[in-house]
Amino acid sequence: MIRLKLKPGRDESVRRRHPWLFSGAVSSREGDGADGLAEVAAPNGSTLARGVYSPGSQILARLWTFDGRDVDGPLFRERFSQAWRLREAMVLTDTTGYRAINSEGDLCPGVLLDVYGDTAILELLTEGTQRQRAPLEDVAREIVGGRRLVVRESGAERDRGRPLRPRTEAKEDLVPFLENGLRFFADLSAGQKTGFYLDQRENRIRLRAIAREKTVLNLFSYSGGFSVAALAGGARRAVDVDSSGEALALAREHRRVNDLPAADADFAEEDVFEDLRRRVAAGELWDVVVCDPPAFAKKRADVDRAARGYKDINRLAMKLVSPGGWLLTCSCSGLVPADLFQKIVFSASVEAARSFAIAARQGAGPDHPVSLDCPEGEYLKGLWLAARS
Repeated sequence: MIRLKLKPGRDESVRRRHPWLFSGAVSSREGDGADGLAEVAAPNGSTLARGVYSPGSQILARLWTFDGRDVDGPLFRERFSQAWRLREAMVLTDTTGYRAINSEGDLCPGVLLDVYGDTAILELLTEGTQRQRAPLEDVAREIVGGRRLVVRESGAERDRGRPLRPRTEAKEDLVPFLENGLRFFADLSAGQKTGFYLDQRENRIRLRAIAREKTVLNLFSYSGGFSVAALAGGARRAVDVDSSGEALALAREHRRVNDLPAADADFAEEDVFEDLRRRVAAGELWDVVVCDPPAFAKKRADVDRAARGYKDINRLAMKLVSPGGWLLTCSCSGLVPADLFQKIVFSASVEAARSFAIAARQGAGPDHPVSLDCPEGEYLKGLWLAARS
């Protein structure tokens, strides 16, 4: 275990139980941290917290305890069990895909556990949790019972800002599961997130409810979850636009297994920005436009550039919404707070010369809890905008 001593005046966030310790707050280090564990000390030397250590990250430690408890197997078992009981209390109708452990939201920073039917995937998001893989994996196997457990390591690459090439032992590419009675596949070996965007379940439910007889343009569609929900709700047509041919192939398969229309013209493998510009120039109008881009801000230095990207994509998307139609616009950038995102969207509406009203705000569902100690965990922002003109 490494001991991290804080600079004078830099201990307030730890005392407030915030789980992120940034490297700039540390004045000295004792030990090598080879086991992935860290102890945080105040400037006077008193112990404040313990957690997992990631020397290659700006977030030097993710903090698990603030009461002197060790970070070990018994703690992992307690936290995992609490998270599992919370999911057991949720009422999920005809749904076998959900998040079982949500990192900071379940007091397990650096750890995700997603369930897809008979398979669970444990993702270790930091170098520190990777070094604690053995006890974390042991406890996860206890919690998921007879399900197959796949472990995915993305921490070292993520901490060092490298392109993610998560290591996983998945023996098959696609794992089936249900969401509100619809059939989907999680791509465990190469997919986004742990294989599917479970965090958008609530927005897919809302889209399905309003989709009857509507045309739907699904931007940054990935594997087409929004389009499947819309078509299941009676949409007249849904078009998926994404730069990934592999994602669109899976989107087509999702329609096939749900007995939904899958015409070739309904899948556009394009740069979404360029595709939008062409559609605007052609004067297209759609009843519903879904805009769910990837995170544009991965670090604080990216926020200004991300804001420009969000404004540009929303300005174009707004021009494609029919009067009386809908735009669902989302941001999954945790570094772009909700108030800033709303200001960006307002600015986009001014430039698009379109008027919209916020009919609803919708983020992730109850299987993605957010800790009061770490509001940054509320990364997904969704605005349902009703077009007025």
